[in-house]
Amino acid sequence: MIQTGVRGHTIDECVKCIDDNRFDLDTGEVRELSFVPLPHNKNYELDLHRPYIDEIEVVDKDGNSLARVPDVFDCWFESCSMPYGQQHYPFENTDTFEPKGGWFSKSRGYPADFIAEGMDQTRGWFYSLIVLGVGLFGRAPYKNVIVNGLVLAEDGQKMSKRLKNYPDPSRVMDTYGADALRYYLLSSPIVRGEDLNFSERGVDEVMKKLLGRLSNVLSFYKLYISGEGKSEKSESDNVLDVWILSRTQELAKEVTEAMDRYELDRATRPLNLFVDDLSTWYIRRSRDRFKSEDAEDRTHALRTTRTVLTEFSKIMATFMPFYAETLYLEVKNDSDPESVHLCDWPEIHPVNTVSINEMEHVRNIVSRALESRMVAGIKVRQPLQSLSVETCSLAKESQYEELIKDEVNVKEVSFTEKKGMVNISTEITEELRREGLARDIIRQIQQFRKNNNLTPQETVTLIIDTNEEIRGVIKEHQEEIKQTALLKEIIFKSVQGEEIDVDGKKVTFALT
Repeated sequence: MIQTGVRGHTIDECVKCIDDNRFDLDTGEVRELSFVPLPHNKNYELDLHRPYIDEIEVVDKDGNSLARVPDVFDCWFESCSMPYGQQHYPFENTDTFEPKGGWFSKSRGYPADFIAEGMDQTRGWFYSLIVLGVGLFGRAPYKNVIVNGLVLAEDGQKMSKRLKNYPDPSRVMDTYGADALRYYLLSSPIVRGEDLNFSERGVDEVMKKLLGRLSNVLSFYKLYISGEGKSEKSESDNVLDVWILSRTQELAKEVTEAMDRYELDRATRPLNLFVDDLSTWYIRRSRDRFKSEDAEDRTHALRTTRTVLTEFSKIMATFMPFYAETLYLEVKNDSDPESVHLCDWPEIHPVNTVSINEMEHVRNIVSRALESRMVAGIKVRQPLQSLSVETCSLAKESQYEELIKDEVNVKEVSFTEKKGMVNISTEITEELRREGLARDIIRQIQQFRKNNNLTPQETVTLIIDTNEEIRGVIKEHQEEIKQTALLKEIIFKSVQGEEIDVDGKKVTFALT
């Protein structure tokens, strides 16, 4: 204990040294101790604060005794001199920093574009900063303020080590990633000075709905990419390509405008909506194009996807820097900058609002038609004959009509003058029923391929054992089944394999 005491250890450090037998003496050993009169508190722990430091005599290089000035500035003066103190003003850097300006010169480096601090500093740092800035230079030292609120426990209480009412931040980042946590906080009310009841479920949702979906898009793109998709930008006139590129430009514009206003939540929230559009509409509606035998259309889909992912990685880099870098490195060309963080911010061009509005109208029609199917209890895989909708500009564009037909799974779309009309025929003929069975079989085969980790490049032979009706259905739609499910051949014979149910009928198939 004496040895640890003279070295200025705290009580906790003393206990640890004793527990570790760090200063044990051998029998008969003599050890010299040089006691240094360090400033210490009542527990004899090293303490450099007042009044203990006053007991130490300090001398200058000539041996003259030095004494502390009894009156000191409040610490707020020190921290609030930051705008000019960090520049060593007025003794250095006056070529780049000069708050006052003159007759023939403007002020330089002052005021700052923005500052950021917590709501709890309103009466401290913010106030003192303004007082000093205005008092010394006649103007506030900043133009904009980003103020954050307090992070509270999920039940609204103050976070407490004693109550342990919050998750360990390190575990949260290990589980969900730092990017998910960053986005969760940046898109929350806390960046507007409001308090946030922290929920781990919110971080989990960001990881799954934003980063998870984006990862799925990237994985899908990588399945089909080759040299044809990693070159110049697409000049496609496909309505899906035009729309997603317009949405990308709209996103860049929204994020840029919000960032210019220092509204971080409004800058981040559109990213989640965009990924939802990219994943659940563009990629899903373009799946067949990625594996199409039409080389030009396939190339347009790949190039468009690459362009969108590249631009999106730049937009998200500010908010989710780690995944942005991963995404960028996967899609960049050799001529692109080495890192997404070395890229320029996307240029803002006029947004094609016509394409965006028309696609929104298409999706509204589809949503209402699918709702009608659900009410009628008819699953989407079952083809129906017709859909009637209110006439509009979409009637002039066959690509939009094909989108509606394919998404709603109807044979034809007709247009009527009746306002707000969305009416779907629910009559199922025998021909439509058999076509629905074929769609169900295709879905089952594709699921079987997925379960067996087959890639889109692997074509296989289907061996199937079934009754006469299902055999007839497969023969009727054989070419569609082979093309969609990537089959070389379909063979009918007895087989030991996967047993499935198609419209209440037992079917066994195997892939070779």
